[in-house]
Amino acid sequence: MGDGDDPPRSDVEIQEDADPAKIETFIEEVKKLSHLNREVRDYSHGMCVKTRFHSGDFDFANCCDIDSYEAMERYMSHWAHLRMTPFLPDILENMLSFDWEVDYHGPAFDEGLAAEEAEKEKARVLKFHEDPAKAFVPELRGQTRERAKAMCEAAGIALSSDEEEIIGSVWAPNRIMFQSPEPDSIVDKGAEVKIGITGNWLTGPAVPEGDAPAW
Repeated sequence: MGDGDDPPRSDVEIQEDADPAKIETFIEEVKKLSHLNREVRDYSHGMCVKTRFHSGDFDFANCCDIDSYEAMERYMSHWAHLRMTPFLPDILENMLSFDWEVDYHGPAFDEGLAAEEAEKEKARVLKFHEDPAKAFVPELRGQTRERAKAMCEAAGIALSSDEEEIIGSVWAPNRIMFQSPEPDSIVDKGAEVKIGITGNWLTGPAVPEGDAPAW
């Protein structure tokens, strides 16, 4: 793929009482997109995982690369794309489709650089004050409650039991989104930090079992 690719993606929520045979027919027919429509590159699709790690509530997703905006227009009006219309109404609950332009491809994983950046991150989020009676408030945003508690204890402060549960579309369960005082604030040892954290209304663990922060 080169710069300027325009990948379309569709996320499909399937009706709870949809006929399994019709779901299977839809999946079999959508597989044909990549060999019926010459504009499609690197097509992939699959059912969403049962253990959810993000907030999207969909059952099926597909994605492919398209070479240009002109190719995208040809793809959208191609008979192989239009023919999918009859296979959706009987199973579709909701669908979200969107496109984006690829302008960056990440480099290969660099273990040495990752270790170096992990040390920088550790120093950024958890600082220790030279005054034994004072503490820097750690950067708790993005952490789980359990990890944040350990970080606060290391700094000599504590999480407040008075916390706000954030309801709505969020990126992951059990993740701190807001905190008071702000990170790097100087407080007395023993002070409390109040947090706003996403609830456990999303299914699945906050991170895969056995995974942990880089540091």
